[in-house]
Amino acid sequence: MAALWQSITGGWLWRVLARPAATGVLVVAMVMLLASTLSFIEMRALDRLFRLIPSQGLDPRIEVIDIGDDHGAYEHLRSPGDSPSEGCEIPRRAYAEAARRLSQWGAKVIVFDLMFRRSCQYEDEELAEAFRQAGNVVVAASTKTKPGAVGFEAPVKPLGGAVWAVGSPVAHQPNETVRSVPLVVRDRDSGEEYLALALLAFQRFMGVQPSDIELREGRWLVTAERKVPLLSGEQIHLLSRRGKGEREESAVAAVEVVRGSEVEEVPALMTWNTLLINWAGPHGTIQPRLLSEVLDISDDAEGRELYEGKAVIVGKMDWDVHWTAVGAMPGPEVQANALHTLISGKFIQPMAPWSYLALLLAFAAATAVGVRRFKGWRSIGAVIVLMVLAVVVARQLLVQRGVWMYLFYCELGVLLAWGMTTVAESDKVTALLARFVPSFIGEPAAPRLGEVRTMDASILFSDIRGFTGTAEQLSAEDMLTMLSTYHSAVEDIITVHGGTIVKTPGDAILAVFWQELRGVNHAACALQAGQEILADVPTFARAWEAAGVQLDIGVGINAGPVAIGLVGTRHLEPTVIGDPVNVAQRLESLTKTLGYPLIFSESVHARLREDVEAVCLNEVTLKGRQMPITVYGMVRPEDFSQLPEQGVDHADRERTNES
Repeated sequence: MAALWQSITGGWLWRVLARPAATGVLVVAMVMLLASTLSFIEMRALDRLFRLIPSQGLDPRIEVIDIGDDHGAYEHLRSPGDSPSEGCEIPRRAYAEAARRLSQWGAKVIVFDLMFRRSCQYEDEELAEAFRQAGNVVVAASTKTKPGAVGFEAPVKPLGGAVWAVGSPVAHQPNETVRSVPLVVRDRDSGEEYLALALLAFQRFMGVQPSDIELREGRWLVTAERKVPLLSGEQIHLLSRRGKGEREESAVAAVEVVRGSEVEEVPALMTWNTLLINWAGPHGTIQPRLLSEVLDISDDAEGRELYEGKAVIVGKMDWDVHWTAVGAMPGPEVQANALHTLISGKFIQPMAPWSYLALLLAFAAATAVGVRRFKGWRSIGAVIVLMVLAVVVARQLLVQRGVWMYLFYCELGVLLAWGMTTVAESDKVTALLARFVPSFIGEPAAPRLGEVRTMDASILFSDIRGFTGTAEQLSAEDMLTMLSTYHSAVEDIITVHGGTIVKTPGDAILAVFWQELRGVNHAACALQAGQEILADVPTFARAWEAAGVQLDIGVGINAGPVAIGLVGTRHLEPTVIGDPVNVAQRLESLTKTLGYPLIFSESVHARLREDVEAVCLNEVTLKGRQMPITVYGMVRPEDFSQLPEQGVDHADRERTNES
């Protein structure tokens, strides 16, 4: 991975990310780019946060009454001669009696999370009169959306004019997890606004009218002198409630679109302003009383003790189940939690953008510091600690301040910072090792640790003549500085021609060329590098001459099979071993006696083009070898007149030049 990054970035990545702050800035930019794509994961992270929070309990000013599933408990209230029909399984006289009693007991608002869409012939008028006398009843209505318009399916006519207000029970995007309630649904074309059931209940509870609203789209809503934070950008996705011609009884009663007689699924039409629900707890936190039990209360004092000054929600807890941030929950319980949020004033709002970006920057920078300071498994441990810390911080902000910190984005930032810093550190180590380890060690064909591999290569051995005497004239510090400058310049030349320096023992340089470069074989590459080194001697020599010494360089080149690998156990050292290496070193020694600054062997000459000008120096027997070898010399044309006559076969020189 580090090698890939190095090839892509040219080694600049670790330099850019050398400071944790730079890592943090890059992470912030990446998270901002990914935020819209991964927002659905962030919403699920919010769900997990709510599940980490202990149940706070429903605001005591709210009570829930469950109608229950025992319809027979209310049959004694049915009008004589009336028979149950669809929508009228429970006698409406039971609801009328509940409204009268709750009003008598001092309930501030009575919310029926029920949709009275069908007429019950003998009881509608009685229920309407009970609602009218109570004067504080809010009922739910089915929200229907026709193409280009939004509207309520109002309760049956006698009831619609008797209630204080009719509200939308929609508490989320259909088919999505319930996390918020749309307080204001606006008709895109007409501009008419429809208020949420929970908002209307809150307004009645606080003693203000539905018109008492100041709305700043997507920012906040003010009613009853309370500033309610809103989210914007939500859209109503319309829900089909018919499948294959059959009505789906289990479908969520939400926004519908009507085309003729069919209810169809269509694209989103409307935007809304939503309030994040601050959940009192999971299902079971609210313990409702059964409506039948409430109707059995005969002591008004007991009724007033239970319901005076409270908001009462009446609904069926055994159907209309939604999946919420804290688990499955029936509709009336969702409405109770929304009303709980409004009445208690414990609102949830996203962290301010700049505050969050600063926090994300801090976590990313801390991750970068941890990865640099701790290595291996310890760095992973540091990252895990930071991720856990992010969860703790997010939970505390939600509990103590009602602030939604984008936890997933923060965790993503930590992981991105970890990955980038790890890669950057690997890139940095690779670049550092490249200064000590020959590049052939990183080649695909290179030997692994403890392995030795043989390859055909050319060896270049260069040495500074008379270095011992030169060292006597200079201080160690000056000598080291001059050698460092010289080696750096020679390394650049060797690298350009495809070679790699393996060792630099003192003033000498051992380089290996093993690959074809730009159509030139390794022997020609080594020879070109040697010639360029000699051509640049005048440039190298300036600093040496300024110090009062003369720089004189010899180069020997040989080719053949060599073994490359790493030697040692605790201290690993790259090396190239073989007879061609020894011959190259001996050839460099011959430059002093034969007077040619560059000498190479027959094995190199055989690999060169015929038009290469070289001087054959006949056969020589090298020190430590029994068999003589043919050697060649290479000089600059302007230096031919200064070559010594001894040891040179002129006929061979002429033949070589002619070739």
